[in-house]
Amino acid sequence: MHRAGRLSEAEQQYQQALVLEPDNADALHLYGLLMVSLGRLEQAAGQIARAIDAKPGVAIFHNNYGNVLMRLERLDEAEQQYRQAIVLDSDRVDAMNNLGVLLSRRGQHADAEKVLLRLVELLPQFSDARQNLAQVYIATGRLSEAVDQCLKGLVTTPANRGLRHVLGLAYGALGWVDEAVELYRNWLEEDPDDVRARHHYSAYTGQGVPDRASAAYVRMTFDTFAEGFESKLADLDYRAPALVGQALAKALGEPRAALRIADAGCGTGLCARFLKPYARELVGVDLSRPMLERAALKQLYDELRQADLVEFLQSRPDAFDALISADTLCYFGVLDGFAAAARHCLLPGGRLVFTVEALDDEQATPPWRLQTHGRYSHRRAYVEETLIAAGFQAPEIQGVFLRNESKKPVAGWLVIATTC
Repeated sequence: MHRAGRLSEAEQQYQQALVLEPDNADALHLYGLLMVSLGRLEQAAGQIARAIDAKPGVAIFHNNYGNVLMRLERLDEAEQQYRQAIVLDSDRVDAMNNLGVLLSRRGQHADAEKVLLRLVELLPQFSDARQNLAQVYIATGRLSEAVDQCLKGLVTTPANRGLRHVLGLAYGALGWVDEAVELYRNWLEEDPDDVRARHHYSAYTGQGVPDRASAAYVRMTFDTFAEGFESKLADLDYRAPALVGQALAKALGEPRAALRIADAGCGTGLCARFLKPYARELVGVDLSRPMLERAALKQLYDELRQADLVEFLQSRPDAFDALISADTLCYFGVLDGFAAAARHCLLPGGRLVFTVEALDDEQATPPWRLQTHGRYSHRRAYVEETLIAAGFQAPEIQGVFLRNESKKPVAGWLVIATTC
């Protein structure tokens, strides 16, 4: 039943098994994995911990317990579990791979490299390890080595989407445009419906560039990025949440927890701590369910909704005193729909605060551009004109530094606008 996706029925059977044998380690472990599938991570951790207590010498129990702890951001405990799994079974390649990912997430790139190099030596055809090693090399600026790992992995798994995606990122960071175009063209010939290949091919060639990234592309990007999202951004000196939080604080003054605030594209909830002191009601909306699950762990939002942010804002007329959006509109080219929806959902005198990436070519046509990394940048004048046309007062727009990308600063606009 579990394998067939009949989760409610499987849950009943596991519960019955544990009534009959409360300390059955296999039932506890599998019931914990079912809890993971249902998104009940704290319960999952409890069940697998009980399985380990009942039978402490099983490597897979420790590995899977580590996976749950990773998702709960309990990284020190997760590391202990992965290392114990390897002690129990030195050939436990999944635990070695997971340990490498964890160390990389914490910025321990040299330690991660050692673990992953050992793994690819033991099992050269293990493409996940090569992909994770390539990502360590990208994070540390060793781009040619990242390319090498991806190409070696693609020899044995030529259709591996993850390796192809990381290879495309490495080509982009190196400025190898011809190689990137060839990669995405070949990918699309084999799989014309792949949204990630289509999006990046458009970015490199200018062919079929969409007005905004497709919902499928955004979901794929952030569903896979959710685990480790915050530590990855910390490595990039990510500033957008603090920027919008500080701008809102400057506009509103002393916090009085009196406002209804929407966080559009809330992700894992990085903006929440800046917004909560001002909020009587704090609502987050995002396309990615895994990102929302992590936002919920912060226990700062009164409501979390999985939805397209424009459709969500259109459904809430005059609902909010303030709307913020940190680093979400970089997945929009045309901003008219967002601006109109923002005006629709805000009360008179409501505040809109957001960031976009800066396009410094003031003659660019159209006034936005899909960059090869997959995000859009915008001309300052276009942002201002769009907001005024939608019913906002002339906005305040500041040039800011948003984060690093391939060890280079990403320039952006911090925008503060008020409804007329």
